Amino acid sequence: MEKGLAKLICRIAVWAIIATLFFSLVSCGENKKSQNTDQAKILYTSDAPPSYAAVISEILPSYSLQQAGKGNSIFSYINKNYAVEAFDVQALKAVETGVASHWYPQYLATVVIAIDRGLTDVEISGWLDLLTAREDVAVTDEQLHLQLIMSAISYGLEGVDFSLDSAVDLLRGLRQQEHLLLNTFTAPLIICFDYQAAALIQSGHELEILLPQEGTLTFEKGILSNEELSFRGDEEAALLSAGFVLRNGDFDSKYYPKANYASALRLDDYSHLSQVSQDVVKVFRRSVLRTRLFSSADNREHQLLPLLYIIFVVVWLASIISRAMRRRMKRILLLIGIVLLGWTIVRLVKYQIPTSVLNRYLWYGYYIFQMALPILLLWLVWRSDKMDDQPASNKALTALTLWNTVLVAFVQTNDLHNWVFRFDLSSPTYTADYSYGPVFYIITLTWIAELIAAIAMLLFKSSKLPRKRAFIFPLAFCLIMLVYSVGYTSRVPIFWESDYTTVVGILSLIFLEISMQSGLVQVNNKYSDLFTHSPLNMQILNSERKLVLASAHAPKLDLKLQQAALAAYPEAVRADKDTLLFSKKIDGGYAQWQEDISSLNFLHQQIEESMKKLELAHAVLEEEEKIRLELDEESAKIQVMTELESEIAADLLRLSSMIESLPVSDQESRESGRIALLLCFVKRNSNLFFRKQETNFISAGELTAYVDELAEIAQYFGMKILVNSEIKETIPVLQARSLYEFAYSVVDWATQTENPHLLLQLLTEKDQTLLRFIASEDLRSYEPGRELQAEISSAAGSFACKDLDGAVGITLVFPRGGV
Repeated sequence: MEKGLAKLICRIAVWAIIATLFFSLVSCGENKKSQNTDQAKILYTSDAPPSYAAVISEILPSYSLQQAGKGNSIFSYINKNYAVEAFDVQALKAVETGVASHWYPQYLATVVIAIDRGLTDVEISGWLDLLTAREDVAVTDEQLHLQLIMSAISYGLEGVDFSLDSAVDLLRGLRQQEHLLLNTFTAPLIICFDYQAAALIQSGHELEILLPQEGTLTFEKGILSNEELSFRGDEEAALLSAGFVLRNGDFDSKYYPKANYASALRLDDYSHLSQVSQDVVKVFRRSVLRTRLFSSADNREHQLLPLLYIIFVVVWLASIISRAMRRRMKRILLLIGIVLLGWTIVRLVKYQIPTSVLNRYLWYGYYIFQMALPILLLWLVWRSDKMDDQPASNKALTALTLWNTVLVAFVQTNDLHNWVFRFDLSSPTYTADYSYGPVFYIITLTWIAELIAAIAMLLFKSSKLPRKRAFIFPLAFCLIMLVYSVGYTSRVPIFWESDYTTVVGILSLIFLEISMQSGLVQVNNKYSDLFTHSPLNMQILNSERKLVLASAHAPKLDLKLQQAALAAYPEAVRADKDTLLFSKKIDGGYAQWQEDISSLNFLHQQIEESMKKLELAHAVLEEEEKIRLELDEESAKIQVMTELESEIAADLLRLSSMIESLPVSDQESRESGRIALLLCFVKRNSNLFFRKQETNFISAGELTAYVDELAEIAQYFGMKILVNSEIKETIPVLQARSLYEFAYSVVDWATQTENPHLLLQLLTEKDQTLLRFIASEDLRSYEPGRELQAEISSAAGSFACKDLDGAVGITLVFPRGGV
């Protein structure tokens, strides 16, 4: 099923491309035929007045004058060996770089203010008077004319080292006054070239041509060609009678009765002008008209933005494919990336071929990608919670794909019926002046409905996820996309002026990424790789007890052992001497893992060895005691040793008894631990005895170390003791001995009562030193021995059993600093 749908999508894309090429080639063939019927020698112009045609017919009778197509550069005609009318700003650079061979300057073109006296009687003398005139002022937004006009205004207001700032301020002020008009010659005041004003006078307008007193710029205009031209007749007389200003400054006074060209400057070098005004379209749109604030504003940005977008899509595509786990999801994401890239590339190519049949069919080609995108989004959402072994698609998706294909076919054949776009192909501005047919609205409703269906499917699936609010951000971006699409279709300025392809593509990518990050579209996890490379000795079985996933460390189990482990659940079975095999039922199957118990076996062996070492240690202690008694000849030493012997005699006797009864004990491990504890206690109690002979105080850190030693020994036979000491100062030795003996007594008692967890705290409260025990089992049955009670009383201590927030604690309390 997956291969069938992929083949269907590929066929649709191939046939759509073939259809686009077919219609383009047919139309281009017709266009070529029409071009072959044109005259061999044509002079193209973008704005020459009607009188210029008469001049050309007189001085170049073999050439015919034709209007250049909107958006076509003059250099595209030069490359086809046509002659063109151009400004010196263009021509001098073209000849210098070898783009054209011959430049024939003919007349001057000066930026002026034309005052229509049939519409206004306002008196102005310069550029700044336009702001106070309170009359409508017209200016063209054609790039080259705007570049020269704004440079002339800035020169007049700033001087030779001008920028565009003064012109921007002037035109922005007119716009704020709502007196700025574009591309019209019917306003009371017109900023234009003098030859345009003269042409308007010839057509019956009552214009007064004013050269601003602040200054303006004059340019040369003439013919640029790759072929040498042979002019006939009196060229200057023909231009003069047609209302043009000659290069030497002569003009017909009936067109320029009050014109004074003294304030007009001809620049010797256009490098500064070219540098300052290269971004004139962008500056005019954003700073004057306050449009294109959030989209590309000129040709340079039109090309740069898609290139940045393409890089962004490629990086995102590489990232998401590397994150995707399932093969089919990866393919869908790849197709989405190809659609977004293809859409942008077609758009990029379209802008390189202005006003041509191929341009129109590239425009139609947008809809191949626009109608493929919602289908792929639907497919992605539908497949998001399905495994690779489930069907790749369903009948509804296939039907929607076929329906979208029919709509795309209507777009590609629009020239035959105009049911999608309605325009007049004979108009050079048809790409901007068009309306929508009924099929366009069906297309718009279709892809919006498909997008809403994808959102609804996501909302339904999000109800099954733990993160119930995961749909909020994806839904928000979908709503933004819908609002944008409706605004663009309705030609709301902020939407209409943006790049539809790029905006929809970016919103789609953000929608996809947020859906994946929130878990709505589950593609950003590599569970299989993660499980395979994990250090767990685990494997997953399905409900039929067949292996689905296994880690790299999981051994291959014998089938009989595997079944035995499943049957023994929740108990474990022994795989070998050092390994246990566990099983647990999970959703959809079972998890099996192994645990290594070799460390436990090793610990048991260590305990046995420790018992032997304790016996040897006991013998050594006896021998040391014997030697010490023999060597201590002084009476004081004998007395001290006698006291020590009396102190530890009972403990040593108990130690001997415990060691003798160890072989017949049924709790051999525990008794071994108790022996180790007692040995440690005897040793440290002896240390405290000798410390008492030396000083009356001991550091709290040393006492804590002694208690930590007991806790460490207790770990060998399964007890877990956490020691926490907050005491920083010194403690009387008598109190320290009582605290240490009390700690040992509680730990030894806990080992016999199977009380595996103890929390021991050494702390101070008010004027008291406390030793507190909190255990995992009840401590109420603990009672200290009589000797210990006597020792506690002699040190002014007290023993108590208290309830501590639901647990029972034993507390030994001494006054701080001793009695």
